[in-house]
Amino acid sequence: MEERARRLRFGIYVGEGASHSWTWFVDLLERYAYHRLRFLRAEDFADMLPSLDVLVLSGGDTFAVAQALGPSGAEALSAFLERGGLYIGSCAGAYLPLHSSKEHLKAFNFVRAKINNLTRDLPPARDLPLKFSTPYGCSYVIHPVREEVRVRMAEEFPEWGGRELGVPLYGGPPLVLSEEITPAAFYSGFTQRTRFLADLEIAEGVYLGKVAACERTIGAGRMILLGPHFEHPGFPEGNAVVDAWIRWHLARSLWDSPCPAPEASRPPGLSQKTLEALKVEVSNMRIRAWALARESVYWKIGAKIYEAEKIHPFVDAVWSRLAPIKARREEREQPDAGSALLEAARRCHAIMRDLSGRLREGLDTQDLAELLFRHLKDFTADFLEAYFQNAACPVSAREIRHVGGACGKV
Repeated sequence: MEERARRLRFGIYVGEGASHSWTWFVDLLERYAYHRLRFLRAEDFADMLPSLDVLVLSGGDTFAVAQALGPSGAEALSAFLERGGLYIGSCAGAYLPLHSSKEHLKAFNFVRAKINNLTRDLPPARDLPLKFSTPYGCSYVIHPVREEVRVRMAEEFPEWGGRELGVPLYGGPPLVLSEEITPAAFYSGFTQRTRFLADLEIAEGVYLGKVAACERTIGAGRMILLGPHFEHPGFPEGNAVVDAWIRWHLARSLWDSPCPAPEASRPPGLSQKTLEALKVEVSNMRIRAWALARESVYWKIGAKIYEAEKIHPFVDAVWSRLAPIKARREEREQPDAGSALLEAARRCHAIMRDLSGRLREGLDTQDLAELLFRHLKDFTADFLEAYFQNAACPVSAREIRHVGGACGKV
């Protein structure tokens, strides 16, 4: 089972609407030695899904994700599930497949379950009013609490059955139990680290006893929906639950994964010159990102509020992995694989400098913020794509037949 799990091929959605929290899934998967990671944009979503075993969609703007993927993305996701794929959605990724009558969202009606944080009468916000509610037609989706909450795992859940743990909540759904979902965790309480955006009575009515995590079988595949961010790197117990759930899915699955031809060799690394230049650029980006995080500024991009502190998770996702990358010997006949990454890093850093300058002058920064987050996301995903292609050794056809793995029956 362990060997098979390590050969799973994961796709992480990083396209339009995705926020920084997908980097948390990268950390989790790498921590548990899942190295076969790919990074999907909306434009290549449908083409890449057939070569994957697991699709991960984390937090962000659900409306923007649905619009970007469109009906063709929904059809590709349906086919992926029917043939045995595993979908893991947290926060926005948990909202996306819930039944809706709204434009774009209705293409993704995979799970019939009601959210318990939808109301026509908007209660007063006692903190963070911009994050407290989101308009939804004539109603509002409200988020009475943020930060750490307590959840109790269902008794049937392997290894963690009946146990209570803390996980962070940043707008994810509380679900009303329905016949279509199998609950895996329930909201059970709050902690000293819970941040209340509404009165305690409202928070208790919205969350306590409601479903925090669940699954639904579709065809030969499954959907796992997580309200809280179990994948957050600061909550190792939540991470362990996600890993246990992936392995539990494998233990209950009997399907053949489509196996592409193995790579002939690992992709080329970085030249010493490019590697050193990239480290300097990203180090400077990191310093500037932390300086920006001290600014009291935010931007509304789509339906989401982005603070300046959300810049550094992208930069840190790159910086923390630069050290293990080894430079290759200079070979004139081979192009330097890092030149495009270096150019992208310099572009991001230049935008950050311009943004810092405008903030000092008291000028509007909305356009630069939108540009920065778009380029940061692309740079981080491109770097991680190259990083994990180097980290994951190619698997020969003989090895695949011998161990089964994600490419054989489980």
